[in-house]
Amino acid sequence: METGDLVLGTVEKVSNTITHVRLPNGEEATLISSEIAPGRIKHMRQYVTPNKKIVCKILEISNGHIHLSLRRVNSKEKKEVMQKFKQEQAIRAAINQLLKDSAKETIEKIEEDFDSLSSFIASIKSDDSTLNKYIPKENQEAVLKIAEKRKKAHSIKYKIKLKCIEDDGIKRIKKIFDLKNDQITITYLSAGNFDLKFEVEDFKEGKKKMMKILEELEKRAKDNSCEFESKEER
Repeated sequence: METGDLVLGTVEKVSNTITHVRLPNGEEATLISSEIAPGRIKHMRQYVTPNKKIVCKILEISNGHIHLSLRRVNSKEKKEVMQKFKQEQAIRAAINQLLKDSAKETIEKIEEDFDSLSSFIASIKSDDSTLNKYIPKENQEAVLKIAEKRKKAHSIKYKIKLKCIEDDGIKRIKKIFDLKNDQITITYLSAGNFDLKFEVEDFKEGKKKMMKILEELEKRAKDNSCEFESKEER
């Protein structure tokens, strides 16, 4: 876990000033009242109650303590994390139903080597030989079908402003946007305005990749004497 990461935690204990949250890896984190919601909170339990699952952002990790924020998570981020959680639960249920008595042992083995069951399923899509290590031969075809059903679930969108004042401005813009990535769609809106959409399976990894893409676009714009701006669509 790193500062800025989004996590789905479970509220354990609520007081007037501090809420204790259990994270997926078993660690405990804290959420102070000023990071629950903007302004004065009249009814704390409107936001946090024991056993409630909440999407938080990691503010700081220091001396073994993890500090969270609830109010700094926007609705889109919350939706993405909850969607990923539901997908993870769906995959877990499918494996349990498929492998029955051996499911628990198999899932534990997978989770030792992968960040999540979703990551395992994603790896099968690129190399189905991974199945041989974890899934009995008679069940491999059924697990492959689970992988095939799993589609790109997230869209990360940015508004791009690109201004090239040279005579060959259009040529320069085409050169800047020549990313050769099937997951990226660039749509022309109006003079100098574009939509950039990045289709990903893992939202967290997708955000990191998007930052690198934007850095590359900004560098290309600078190299081509063009002005570049980007803003995330919420």
